[in-house]
Amino acid sequence: MQKFFSLLCTIFACIVSQCHAQRNVKGTWWAHKSDSGGCQVPQGDYAVTDAIALGESLALGNLKWRQGLCGQVLQVNCGKQVVDAVVVSTCNLNSADRCGVDMITKTWNKATGNQKPGIVGCSVSLTKKNPLKGNGPLCYHRPNSPMDNQWYTCIGVFNTGGRISKEAVLAGIKGYRVNDGYFNFNGNGLTNKNAQVVFKYEDGSTSSFKLGDCRNGGKTQIFQ
Repeated sequence: MQKFFSLLCTIFACIVSQCHAQRNVKGTWWAHKSDSGGCQVPQGDYAVTDAIALGESLALGNLKWRQGLCGQVLQVNCGKQVVDAVVVSTCNLNSADRCGVDMITKTWNKATGNQKPGIVGCSVSLTKKNPLKGNGPLCYHRPNSPMDNQWYTCIGVFNTGGRISKEAVLAGIKGYRVNDGYFNFNGNGLTNKNAQVVFKYEDGSTSSFKLGDCRNGGKTQIFQ
């Protein structure tokens, strides 16, 4: 009976953490603070304040960087404190040096127990936690992009509870991505505040908003 309850506890723990940890991922120190490039996550009140840049290491498996992972919360375990961190940038894309997770100083110190900058082995998993305070999902304009241009709009979805966005349609126009997680739309004069935007996730589910409900992304959030 004791073994049975132990097994139930293990299964429950897996459900909570999604039980998809990628192991032997290279963890490295990035910088004291994040930058304004990469994912360009919106300015806001963040519930998760640790941050990482994500690379293309094969060890990351299905968490290898792709645009929909921008703004997601990953759990990083490098042998010391287990840290929840927001994906806020990219690391050495299209490089022979396949980066795993690159951590800002605060995150590195927690995850490694204040080791000197170097390389550590980590396990990484996707969580269902939302990076920003409040309920989700939330639609945001990309930082420093126009909010009232009927001919061009750039928006993304955050606080998705771990769902990874892959497509978006605004006023019947399919969006396209460039270097981050936002979708760009050439609106042809159709993108007014009442236009509907639908984000589709990799699991097949969707979230819908009126464009006028999408928030101002302000400036890129800097984590430190």
